[in-house]
Order: sequence, then C-alpha cells, then structure tokens
Amino acid sequence: MMRNSRSGWLLTKSVLAGAAAAVMVAGAQAQAPRLMAPPVAADGTLSFADLVERVSPAVVSILVEREVQRPVLPSQFEEFFNYRFGAPNGDGQRDPFEDDGARRMRAEGSGFFIDREGHIVTNNHVVADADSVKVRLPNGDELDAEVVGADPLTDLAVLKVKANAKQPFVEFAEDVNLRVGDWVVAVGNPFGLGGTVTSGIVSAIGGQNRENQYLDFIQIDAPINRGNSGGPTFDLKGRVVGVNTAIFSPNGGSVGIGFAIPAKVARDTIAQLIANGSVTRGWLGIQLQEVTTEIAAALGLKDRGGVLIAEVMDDTPAKKSGLESGDVILGVSGVKVASPNELSRRVASFSPGKKIQLKILRDGKNRNITVTLGERDGETLAQNDEPANDNDTLASDVGLRVTELNDALRLQYRVPDEVEGVIVTGVRSGSPAQNAGLRAGAVILQIDGEDVRTGKALRDKINNAKKDGKEAVLLRMQLGANRQFGALSLDKD
Repeated sequence: MMRNSRSGWLLTKSVLAGAAAAVMVAGAQAQAPRLMAPPVAADGTLSFADLVERVSPAVVSILVEREVQRPVLPSQFEEFFNYRFGAPNGDGQRDPFEDDGARRMRAEGSGFFIDREGHIVTNNHVVADADSVKVRLPNGDELDAEVVGADPLTDLAVLKVKANAKQPFVEFAEDVNLRVGDWVVAVGNPFGLGGTVTSGIVSAIGGQNRENQYLDFIQIDAPINRGNSGGPTFDLKGRVVGVNTAIFSPNGGSVGIGFAIPAKVARDTIAQLIANGSVTRGWLGIQLQEVTTEIAAALGLKDRGGVLIAEVMDDTPAKKSGLESGDVILGVSGVKVASPNELSRRVASFSPGKKIQLKILRDGKNRNITVTLGERDGETLAQNDEPANDNDTLASDVGLRVTELNDALRLQYRVPDEVEGVIVTGVRSGSPAQNAGLRAGAVILQIDGEDVRTGKALRDKINNAKKDGKEAVLLRMQLGANRQFGALSLDKD
C-alpha cells in the first residue's frame, strides 16, 4: 500500500558546532565535503522558521468533489489524501440516511503555485475524474480551478486559477544534486490541516518498481500523510526538489517512508502540460530484460551492461528499423544505458517522430541502427518498452524435464498452434532451470539463437556448450502470451 512518511530528530547547538569544526579541519587537508546542516536562528537555536515563512504562502489546499456509486477508494492512494463521504462533519462516516446509489465524495490534497499566471502543480490522482476542483489559499479564500492537463504516468497535474498578481509562488530547483542524508522540508494539507510543515532527510534516491518506470522517486522521511499528496518538498534554499506523491505504510499512517517525484521530471512534464495539455513520449515497441551476469556469460560478454531485447512487437518502430530479439542495446544517441528502466526513460524523453540512433550488440559485433520513434499511449503502456518478468539467479544443477509438443500438451498448457519448440513438464525447486524463469508449461524456442524442436536437440546443445567451456546458455522461451530470454547455468561436474 502506497501512502506518506515520517521520522524525528534532535540536534543540539554543540552537535552543530562539532560538525562545522570537523569540516574546517578536513578543509585544511583537502577540499571539505559538502555539509547541509539544518538552519540555525540568530540565537543559535535550530529553526526552519525563516524558510517556512518564505515558501508557505505559495502552498495551497486542493478541494475536489466527484460522484461515486459507493464509498470505495479507487487506487493504491486510497488512504493518502483525506476522503470524506456524506457526513457534514467530514469524519468519513457514512450517512445512514443516504441511499446506496450515486453520492458525492469530497477529497483534499495539496498543491503549490509555480508562476504569477496562476498555475498550480498537484498530483494527477488528486484531481482525476473530478467534477469540480477548488483551491483554498493560506488566507482561507477559495478559488475555482481549471485542470489544464494531467499525466497519469508521472502522477502530475496542472491547475489554473485567477490569482492575485501578488500571489507568491515557488520555483523548481534547476541544479538538483540531492544526496542521501540531505535535509528537506515538506509543506501541505495532511488530514485537511492546511499549512502543515514537516522536516526530515532524503532516505534514498532511485526507488523503482512502483508502477512507473519514467522516474526514480526521492524517498524521504519528512512526515507526510493523507492530504500531503501533490504538495512540495523543499531543500534548505527554498527550492522545490520534489512533489510528494505516495507513501509506503502497513497501517495507513506515516511510518517514515515517503516518495516524491524529482524536480527535473516534474519540471519537464509540467512544461508540456501547460503548453499542450498532455504529455507525449517516444516509443520503440519492444520488451526489455536486464543483462544479468549469467546472460552476459551466455552472450559471451565480459561485463554486464546494456539492455537485452526479449521481444520486438509487430508493426512498431523497432520492427520497422530492423531491431531483433536477442539484440543488446548499449546506448541511445550517444548516451550509455545500463538497465531497462534507464532505457525506457531515455527513449520516452524524446518526442514521437524523433530519429534516434541506437548502439546495439548483435552476434558479437557492435552496430548502429536509426529508429524513428512512435508515440506511446495508454494501450501500449502495459506491453511495450517494458522490462520482462525474468529471474536469472542460477544454482549448480539444471533440474529440467522437457518433451516434444503435441496436441494434448498444447491443449493442456494453452500453447498456440504457431508456437514451436519443446515444452517444459517439470522444474526442480531451487534449480538453475527454475531460476532461469522456466516453469511447467513454458516452451523453449531457442538455445543460443538456434531453434530447438526435440528434447534430444536441447540436450545435445547443452552438452556441446559444456564441452566448449560455457558457463551458461541463453534460452528463448514462451511464457503464456509473452516471450523472454533466460540464462541457464551449466553443470561444471
């Protein structure tokens, strides 16, 4: 369950003085490391007050109404911002006199002004499917808001209101260089308590596998809760370094693990939303896999690196350009890529129709291929330019049983008629076969790039690879409707 986070700290004047002294000593021998200590007031006490006074007037509450059939929460963000059903006191309790049909749901989130034209940034999930959106200013005034544009993939949205010409606003940091341990301050509207400020540190950078490969979240421990969604995270210079979007919580409350959308991603996305009302992204049309140590060995690579193409979709830019399954993409327009997520984000950063050059490895040789990107949309999101679900951590024994395909097995395992290979009938637990991603019903299509149609052919190729001293062989397999690669470790005995 994704929601928002919190952690506490206590620093004394002597601790701060000691840290500063340590930096001075280090500077006498070498360049001092950067130390981003919390701000200290004129009397020496720890205080964020000056920073908060400067940025808080730009932070607002987002008030949303939508019509729902029943009081169920629509997503993993169900407890992240403050839902209120029916009851006028806003305690979230259902009105017993309300019927079971459509009803009005009220929700609250956070946002912040980014210019004098009245543009406000918030989360897409705060305003998605809203019938009406209002903005409550720090002084209590409420303004009607228009949704200029929204992007579900980054969970960002832009609103616009008729703001006072003197309305304060904040800006995104241009040169963000956050490090784990840097101080941050979050301002927002948790539980409807507008203008709430919390502080903490950056806990981690680069969180992935949170349903979105277009950004690496900033993980923070500044307490953020339901209603903070869409609010800003500031560095100690008062610059926006992130947009609060979710937390991890087993109980619905803050446990110290919150996530913010990085400033660069937010800045680029918001610029497109203001200009066009939507975001367009480049698209190849491939399924991707990480080049693990085992796959690198099977391909004859000295080191891990690059991204393996597990499948090329029909009638896509990748197919038209000549990309093939088994190719390893090493770079995009002169920039190296080392992981599927990195490649996806790099390709998505280009506009549809843009020609990019891919550096690939095929049959042991480097090649350059030019691709004219297509446009990624919601329908292609789930299946293309996505990391494949692979597992290539191998053990010491193969542990695999296969047989030739026949009509009965095709029917049993729902293998399409056009798929040819050998079908897996058994995999020993903990074996290299299991760790390579094989399971009963999987169809092995190729080994080291050569088709296999019989169990004997598969065994012969594995035995020949052992004689050649290979540590692993590269399998191409069909798992349900998807095709992917797996590296099968070889028994050295």
